[in-house]
Parts: sequence; C-alpha cells; structure tokens
Amino acid sequence: MPSHTLSCELSCTREEAARFAAVELFLADLAHDPAAQPPGELHAVFGANAKPTILGLVGHPEPLGITCRYDRDTGVMTLLAIDGRPNLAALPVLLLWLYPEKLPIAYSVHVTERPQLAVWTIVSLQRIEITQHADEVPALLEALRATSPGPRRIDPLPTRPLPRADD
Repeated sequence: MPSHTLSCELSCTREEAARFAAVELFLADLAHDPAAQPPGELHAVFGANAKPTILGLVGHPEPLGITCRYDRDTGVMTLLAIDGRPNLAALPVLLLWLYPEKLPIAYSVHVTERPQLAVWTIVSLQRIEITQHADEVPALLEALRATSPGPRRIDPLPTRPLPRADD
C-alpha cells in the first residue's frame, strides 16, 4: 500500500487544538484498555454518548493514523499522517464535529512518492468538495464562506450500533 502525505493547517487556539489531541489520546488509550473512556472535554463536543459516537465516526477498530502538532507562536495546528496511513474517511467527519465554527476547511493528500498529484478536500456544512486543482481551492473556500449561513452546531449521531466483539 502506498504511503500518503496529509497536509492540513488550521488556525486555532490552544484549546481548539486540544480537541483533536484529546480524540487522538483517547484512541491511543483505548488500544491498550478497552474500558477507556474519553476525557470530559469530549463529552461537551460529542454528547453524553461520546465513546460510541467517536468510535463510530473514526471507524473503530481502524486506526486514525493522524496526529496533530500545535505551534503556540503562530496559533496553527498541523495535522499529519502517521506512518503514511491516515484514515481519510474519518478526517472530514471529525473536522465537522470538532471545528464547525472553522468551516469550510481545506486539506490536501497525496501519495508520498507523487506530490504533484495532490487531491484537495474542502469540508463545509453544506457539502464536501474534492478537486485536484490547487488553484481552485481559494475560490471554492470563498464561495462556501459566502453562502454559509454562519456557524452552526451539527449533531448527527451514528444510525446503527457499533459491532460487538462477538459479532
């Protein structure tokens, strides 16, 4: 399987960056202890059933494959692929849940050996846009911001229960 490089930078506060880090740490704890529970700050984001909601969103037991790094000096959080295997199905949904006030958000992914073939994904409340044309991204972001009715909180819950260990 080819290695993938993820490029996502998000201007945010330290507290906002801590949301993604809390999901990442919870999933790491869960790998070692199946009884692990998400920290309290994730209940504010994901509700009273934070654990099954997070696991459903990331497609557990698939690894997230994404880590974050926050630069306090610039106020930018960078999302990076772990071992070249980011869970690209989980990322847009996590961005919707963790940063609805920051939408639309754009990021790019490419096969590590072929950076010229980057694919851009733009996540908004209305839709998810995908393009291979980096020069289109600023205009798409601006158009989505112009049509956005303003920040909203979304609360889509998983529609089916998570598989049990004996399934």
